[in-house]
Amino acid sequence: MGAAAVTVRLQLLYWLLLCGIVTTLALPVITPFPQFVSRDIIVNNSSGTVQVFDSTTDQPILQGPATDGSGTNFSIPALIWLAFCLLLGIPMTIAGIRGWRFTIGVGIGLPATVCSWAAFINTVNIPGISDLLLTAIVMAFFFLGFILGLFEFARSAGLTTLGISGGLAFGIRMILLKEGLLLSGTSLFAVNWVLISLFGVFGGISTALPKVQRGGILFGSASVGTFLISLGIDLVMHRQSGMSRGLRLLFDKNPAHLADILTNPYKPQLSTQIVLAVSMGLTPVFAYVQHQIFKQPFSRKPRPSSNIGSPIASTFRQSGFMSIQRAAAKLQARSHFSI
Repeated sequence: MGAAAVTVRLQLLYWLLLCGIVTTLALPVITPFPQFVSRDIIVNNSSGTVQVFDSTTDQPILQGPATDGSGTNFSIPALIWLAFCLLLGIPMTIAGIRGWRFTIGVGIGLPATVCSWAAFINTVNIPGISDLLLTAIVMAFFFLGFILGLFEFARSAGLTTLGISGGLAFGIRMILLKEGLLLSGTSLFAVNWVLISLFGVFGGISTALPKVQRGGILFGSASVGTFLISLGIDLVMHRQSGMSRGLRLLFDKNPAHLADILTNPYKPQLSTQIVLAVSMGLTPVFAYVQHQIFKQPFSRKPRPSSNIGSPIASTFRQSGFMSIQRAAAKLQARSHFSI
């Protein structure tokens, strides 16, 4: 795809995303109590204290803090997550298209991180595990995924998961713009994930199709990078009460954490909303900047000269070489005859 075509598509994408941001900010909060509650859970708040019961046994479900490995304030787990966000986010934002194996490693390692984190926070019981241990386990999953992405056989899968991650990162930020998530309420919670999934599908398709793959890599890298940077900035500004709380509300459906999530709802401050909106608006900008600065193909693997060109061109080259050989033989024969 030519440079002009990529530029036009990135510009079009920028304006579409900008319109989406404006529309999102204009939507009202539907209800102040935005938690999706499973049908087999009963929540009793009549006494002023949230109590959670199993509807099949009428027995109370022990409740604990909805810890997610992020720690408190600037504890060791919090600093690990802060460093993780910035060390990955900055290079992906400014030079993801030139990252080659680093970018593919992030494309596989980041989904492994999110999936393992979501699996643990949704399955741990009371009292659970420490934030430091959970952080160490999740980082181990990232390391394994990153190492896997360094191998050539993982290139196609890594590019696809990079596109999916970029789409999901953009969709999640859109959902986190509003208090209690974009579409709050028991019956609308799942719609948030439908919207997020659509972004992920489009991102995955963009990196899987050869004709638009470069644009998909540019957007996926920039989206993942700006998401991680925005999360890192918000962790500095609001610790665990900003984006971190919104991610917990979005991902954590552990019945043992329900009381904590209901009594401490996601209420992003204006600065968090600004960080989210700005990071979304800068995503296509950085994708375009990368496209303008790094003209080289994403892959750094040199193509063998014998494989360059189509089979027809190869046939023509072979035929031309044979014709030259025949002409040389004729000239040699004539010279012998003259002698």
